[in-house]
Amino acid sequence: MKPLSPRSLPGNSLWRDLLIAAAVALLVAVLASAFELSELIFRATRSWESLQLDEWPTALLAFALCMVALYARRHAQLQLALAENRHLLARLLDVQEQERRRLARELHDELGQTLNAIKLDALALLPHSGESGGIEAIAARIAHHADHVYRAAGDLVRHLRPPALDELGLVDALEACVDRWRDSHPALAMQLSTGGNLEGLGETVNLAIYRIVQEALTNCVRHAKAHHFYIDLTREQGPQGRILLEMRDDGRGFNPHSVPPSASGLQGMRERIGLLRGRFELLSEPAKGTTVRVEIPSPKVEA
Repeated sequence: MKPLSPRSLPGNSLWRDLLIAAAVALLVAVLASAFELSELIFRATRSWESLQLDEWPTALLAFALCMVALYARRHAQLQLALAENRHLLARLLDVQEQERRRLARELHDELGQTLNAIKLDALALLPHSGESGGIEAIAARIAHHADHVYRAAGDLVRHLRPPALDELGLVDALEACVDRWRDSHPALAMQLSTGGNLEGLGETVNLAIYRIVQEALTNCVRHAKAHHFYIDLTREQGPQGRILLEMRDDGRGFNPHSVPPSASGLQGMRERIGLLRGRFELLSEPAKGTTVRVEIPSPKVEA
C-alpha cells in the first residue's frame, strides 16, 4: 500500500497565519524601502501637519497588535468549541454502539429463543399428522419460515454489533465480514491483506476500522458495480506506528465533487476518522474505480 503523507494538525494554523502575516509585512517593508514610501507620504501630507499624521503609524501599529491578540483569542475559542464538538460526537457514537450492543443481545436472546420454540412446536406436530399431509406441510412451512427469520435476525445482530470483534479481534472480525460478503455476492472478488501489529488498538479504533470497511463494502456492492475489491490494512513498525487502511475497487467510479458530503455514508467515515485525529482521503474518477485511504495515528496506550 502506498504510504500516506503526514498532515499538519489543525492547531498549527495559528502559527501558519502569523508567519504569512509576518512575510507580507516584510515584503511591504522591502517595497517601501525601495520606493522611499515614507518620504513620498511625508511630502504628500506636509500641508496637513496640523493633523499630526506622522503619529498615526503608532496608532495603526497598536491597532494591528490588538487585532493579532483578538485573532489569537478567537482562534483559541474556536479550538475549544471544536474540541467540545468532537467530545460530543465521540459520546454520541459511544452511546450508539452501546445501544447496538444492547439490541444485538436482546435480538439474540429473546428473538432467537422464541424462534427456536416456534420451530420445536412446529416439528412436534409432525408425528401427529396421521389423517392427511396438511398438518405436516404446515409444520414444515412454519419450521422453514422460523429458520429464515432466525438467519435474518443473525445477520441483523452481526450488523448491529459484530460478535467476532469482541471475541476474536479486529483481523479475524474483518476476515469473517469479508467471508460473509463473499458468500452473499460471489460475483465480487474480495481480497483482504493485513500487516504489522494490529493487536491492542482499543475498542474505539477497532470499531472505527470495522465500520469503515463495512460501509465501503456496502457502497461498493450498491453503487460501484465492481468486479474486484481490495482491502489493505497495515500498521507501521514501532510504538508510534500509524495505522494505514486503503480500500479500492475497479468499479464505475464517480466525481467526488458532485456527491453531497453526507451521501453514501462518507460523512460517517469522516467523522469517525476525525475523532481519532486521523486523515480521510477519497479518490475516484468516472470509469476508473474508487480508492479510500485512511491514516490513523497510533492510539494512546490506556493505563
